[in-house]
Order: sequence, then C-alpha cells, then structure tokens
Amino acid sequence: MTADSRRIPSVAVIGHKNSGKTTLVERLVVAFTRAGMRVASIRHTSDEIGFDKPRSDSDRHKRAGAVAVGLVAKSEIGFYLDHTPQTSEAWIETVLAGLPSPPDLILYEGYRGGPHPKIECIRDPNVSMPSFSASEGLIAVVSDHHIETDVPVLSPESIEPVCRVIRDSLGRHDWPETRGKLH
Repeated sequence: MTADSRRIPSVAVIGHKNSGKTTLVERLVVAFTRAGMRVASIRHTSDEIGFDKPRSDSDRHKRAGAVAVGLVAKSEIGFYLDHTPQTSEAWIETVLAGLPSPPDLILYEGYRGGPHPKIECIRDPNVSMPSFSASEGLIAVVSDHHIETDVPVLSPESIEPVCRVIRDSLGRHDWPETRGKLH
C-alpha cells in the first residue's frame, strides 16, 4: 500500500481552552498504545506561534527562502513549513502514512474544522450544548455535567468508553481492546 492510498483513521478532540483536551488526548494515547497500537498526536492552534526562535539558524534558513526547514537531533527529527488549511491535514497524513511504521490512529488536539470525527470536551458548567452535532461529525462529548446532545456524553474519568466510541465510529473492530489501569 502506498502512502497516497493509505488513509490513517483520525479523530479530533475539540473544545474551548482549559476544557480537558490535552488530558483526554494524553489518556487516549496511553490507552491505545498500551493496547499495542501506534498513535500519532497532532496539536492544532489558531495562534501564530512559530516553531523556532527568531534569528536562530533554522529561522534564518526559512527567511532565506527554504520551503521546509528541518532539525535532526540525536533521537528526534522535526520539520516545519508554511501551509494552508486546505493542505495541512492531507500533508500530515501523507507524511505519517509514508513512515516505515505508520501510525494506526491520528489524534488531533483541536482542528475542529477538519473532516474527521470529533469528540468535544466541555468542562464549563455554564455550557449545556456542544458546538457541533452528529451531522457535523460529533461522535461524543466528554463532560462531567449534563449536556443536551444527540451523541453519547461520557465521563472524563473513564477512558474505555471513549476508546470504544472512537473504535466504533471508525468501524475498526480489528483494533485491540483498551483494557487496563491508567495512571
């Protein structure tokens, strides 16, 4: 299977700032990884943060006109380049699919505008409805209070039901169960 023909299953964990997105993604990575899966985690932000310090060597390369700038360290490789919202997800999935051992699942933190299934974290007790509906890709809400929605509302304290919703929404009954303790 070529990198272009492989579609890596992906799910976005969305929500407002401090809603529990990072904690949920972290717990999902642990659960799926312990079950024997390879998981990629991609954070999305609407901020213009830049990946390198101004006037660093990498920044100088980019300002000189390099279309991509990479850094190879002792045990890590990183690349950054300009993108558009229309090209970023396709590029990420193509790169990840082309790895010698591609991931079984991509978990996006944020990236609410993408076409993938979404799990919305809602911590604020004043919020009673999610931003999306099932028809817009919402597959679950993670909250510790009542939410009016047409999708399952799951507790942030139990990760197995969230893993099950992801598995079922992607039609992946070949994935291992995510049983065991999470610390």
